[in-house]
Amino acid sequence: MLRSIWAVSQRGAVGMQSQALGLAEALFAGGGFGLPEAKEVSFRAPYTWLPMRPGFASLNMLSPADRAAFAEPWPDVLITCGRKSAMLAMAVKQASKGRTTTIHVQDPKASPRNWDLLVVPEHDRVRGPNVVVTQGAPHRVTQLKLRSGAEALRQEYAHLPSPRVAVLVGGNNRYYTLDDEWMRGFVAQLRQMVDRSGCGLLATISRRTGEAETSILRGGLASMPAALWDGKGPNPYFGFLGLADAIVVTCDSISMVSEACSTGKPVLVARLPGSSRRFDSFFAGLEKKGLIQWFDGRLMQWQNGKLDDMDEIARQVRQKLGWA
Repeated sequence: MLRSIWAVSQRGAVGMQSQALGLAEALFAGGGFGLPEAKEVSFRAPYTWLPMRPGFASLNMLSPADRAAFAEPWPDVLITCGRKSAMLAMAVKQASKGRTTTIHVQDPKASPRNWDLLVVPEHDRVRGPNVVVTQGAPHRVTQLKLRSGAEALRQEYAHLPSPRVAVLVGGNNRYYTLDDEWMRGFVAQLRQMVDRSGCGLLATISRRTGEAETSILRGGLASMPAALWDGKGPNPYFGFLGLADAIVVTCDSISMVSEACSTGKPVLVARLPGSSRRFDSFFAGLEKKGLIQWFDGRLMQWQNGKLDDMDEIARQVRQKLGWA
């Protein structure tokens, strides 16, 4: 019988859902698992600020609506991502009487012994016998998705000149600020790149991109050979990555940068005001490997290789859990 598998993250946290679901899909592709089920949930106080300990873990941490829908039969495997979801994994482990295998993505800032397995990027420090260390963030990008996404959109965007550049725009977080002033400067850099190289742009925003900033970007791109997905209609993300000859991505999301680097295409990272030691360490590692350069308004193209260890991550997960 195929193992059932859930990928769970906080509602609205697209990057975290992508990491949990990406790992679930990689395990599914390797066989032995049913189709992953993605679940987004909301959490409530006081569980959102309680210490990360099994004694505090409870299904009551979910919002009332989610609590009613989040119930047995529990999955064989639960993959979570994000600190709040880490405590939920402990609650499901208890509710299933230990039958659910828990895999948590990212450092939960607690002992790895609280989960069956942790999957953490190399710029995090947690290590242990039940820890799998990755180069970047787990993701959902595959060569098949890039090819099929590109084919689905090829005719629609055939009018855009080559080379084509995918532009991935994030938003504010606790480390970086993406405001009106920055967006105006960024639009000016994009215009400079278009004027110099004659490229076409395939731009997307995220849920974290503010309305004012989106309006500035939309207005600026209107006078360039460009297309913008502004959150309305089907998401062309995989197709844009597949059609692109290079990628510009804002620095606020390790997930987005990891996904961009997994394509094997030149990746230019746009700096935002702010800093983070974790992010700085991650970017320094990518620079050292020649996987990224910093965006300054120029289109730079080089043979940069790939940051794509999803098959290896899935292999190590299977091996450590005795599924190999």
